Amino acid sequence: MKAFSDTVRSIYDAALAPELWPAALSKIGGMFDAEGAVVIFYSKDSEADFIYSDELREAVRVYADEEWRKRDIHAQRALKMHLTVGDVFNDFSVATAEEIERLPIFVDFFPRVGFGWLMSCMVLPDADVLVLLSVPRAKDKGPFGADEMERLSLLGRHVEQSLRLSLRFANLEADEAMLRTGLDAVDAGIYALGPDGHLVYANAAGQSRFSGLFTTVAGRVLPQAEDVRPRFAALVQAASNAEKMSSSPQPCVLTGRDGGKTVVWALPVTEAGRRHIGAGPAAQVLLLAVPIAGDHPVDPTLVRDAFNLTLGEARLAALIGSGTEVREAAAKLGVTEGTVRVVLKRVFRKLGINRQSQLVLQLSSLRQGRYPAPPAARDEAAQGSMESSSRLAKE
Repeated sequence: MKAFSDTVRSIYDAALAPELWPAALSKIGGMFDAEGAVVIFYSKDSEADFIYSDELREAVRVYADEEWRKRDIHAQRALKMHLTVGDVFNDFSVATAEEIERLPIFVDFFPRVGFGWLMSCMVLPDADVLVLLSVPRAKDKGPFGADEMERLSLLGRHVEQSLRLSLRFANLEADEAMLRTGLDAVDAGIYALGPDGHLVYANAAGQSRFSGLFTTVAGRVLPQAEDVRPRFAALVQAASNAEKMSSSPQPCVLTGRDGGKTVVWALPVTEAGRRHIGAGPAAQVLLLAVPIAGDHPVDPTLVRDAFNLTLGEARLAALIGSGTEVREAAAKLGVTEGTVRVVLKRVFRKLGINRQSQLVLQLSSLRQGRYPAPPAARDEAAQGSMESSSRLAKE
């Protein structure tokens, strides 16, 4: 457990200090007796970009120089895999046993760079940035199992959360004055809260939007809308200590005074983060507040977390729920129409609906900050409704 906590802390160290990502990825690799870890920024039309641990420097060089991406079945099938298999997949998810024995990526590239097995997790730190977190390890250490895939899934959520912030100023030097200037240039509200919930830092966008989103009660920062305060308090509490963040981080949607919607994520502020923003020891939780554009699909990570979908299912649901046709959704996701229809049926089944119009209504409610009840609560509500109907019928 301590190793997991240390790894999570190192992930959030990198949120405000992007130069610390190699060390964080090295710790992630260590969680799986692996040879490090790499983050691949996925694009269908351009060369892949990488952040990697020092252990993988030579492997990434060979991969890029020899254009292995064109022959890498993991990269070629990643988009379909995270739609049909789930957010985490291993070699046996993307290839048959026969393919593993003959494809060049397995029999040529892997042996030359010391790999034997690979496990990957798809994350989405920004609506337009699809990222693959991959962990390779040597052949003699055996393939990755289900428990390890589940652990990578959880770590992947923290990587996604940390990248959500660090990608906004990744090209800045690790200098406090430079970082503060960069944070002020970010078109999203960034706030640092102290242990008692008081405000200790806000960037320029955060300052200009603060009164529209928040108020202060006895010095504590709270949303203007009272109905979302319990969820906001839980959000802040969960992020108050990086070493205790054992569950997946969850966002919440706030309604501003003007009726506009803003999604808020909370991250723990580590010692490295405090040094970088110069907020002092009081800074404990960092809030990232991003306005929801009315003409854009709902952020897939919101859909994923609200309805307990995989990221692939949520990306499709967000598109279809915004009115995108099946053919266009297939083109955007890089899969066939048949795959889209199969996955859409699975989404409908999980949400307990059977029509696209119902999906539109559910996502519209989510955009407004109205979250679905947990399955148990929905079942209880349905049972209560049935009992009420039965009583009325008897009367």
